[in-house]
Amino acid sequence: MKTCLYLVATPIGNLEDITLRAIEILKKVDIVACEDTRKTNRLLTHFSINKKLISLHQYSEKNKTDFLINELSNGKSIAFTSDAGTPGISDPGAFLVAQALKSGIKVSPIPGPSSLTTAFSVSGIQTTQFKFYGFLPNTSGKCKKVLEQIYNQDLPTIIFESPHRILKTLFLVQNIFGPTYELFIARELTKIYETIYKDKVTSIIERLENYPEEQKGEFVIIFSGESSQIENIKTLSINEALELMMKELPLNQSVKLISTIFKKNKKEVYNQALELKK
Repeated sequence: MKTCLYLVATPIGNLEDITLRAIEILKKVDIVACEDTRKTNRLLTHFSINKKLISLHQYSEKNKTDFLINELSNGKSIAFTSDAGTPGISDPGAFLVAQALKSGIKVSPIPGPSSLTTAFSVSGIQTTQFKFYGFLPNTSGKCKKVLEQIYNQDLPTIIFESPHRILKTLFLVQNIFGPTYELFIARELTKIYETIYKDKVTSIIERLENYPEEQKGEFVIIFSGESSQIENIKTLSINEALELMMKELPLNQSVKLISTIFKKNKKEVYNQALELKK
């Protein structure tokens, strides 16, 4: 097989989603580099493939890349896979690809499953553009800033979230977007417990709290952009919008949201809210 670095997309859940070409490449290459050797070994074993595996994850990518580039320079062919989906997108692989291209080594994509496009295809959002943020930052402050950026932009936006942070993130979304904001969430795509939610953020939080088992797995969250929800609020008067918000949120939070949506002075909106509460 000719020298080449192959970026091989692998199933995001259902092993039968792998492509025939991906199986063929994995059989023929000299080396398979992967994010987690245990997970990739299970995949290869399922398809009766026996290959030398080399671990390359976010903590070892720079160190292992030199070795792999040297192997490629010596005529070897290498396939790289992430744990699931398409490598290099919110996963390791981008640095390896950059160094291969810099060294004049051929890089070839072997397309296949991607949770990003899989989730968006069933979201029902009609658009030709969207933004992708990957996983949110680890700290609450930075996470809040990113969500505020998403709130203030027009394009649909996709993020990934992990099981141990899903509720925390949804509560932040509720605080920033308001409790009636409608979210699309895909959980455990293509797996046995695949679940699709399209509902108010408060309703999704309530469901996950009532059914803790549904907090498990990987999540894809899609924000619809400058949604009809916000546009509908804009058709109301400020007083009407405040009354609606204050049924669901504390006064200060309602004031912050309404002043942002209507681009009004926060103090003026606060005074209006106080009058309504009398």
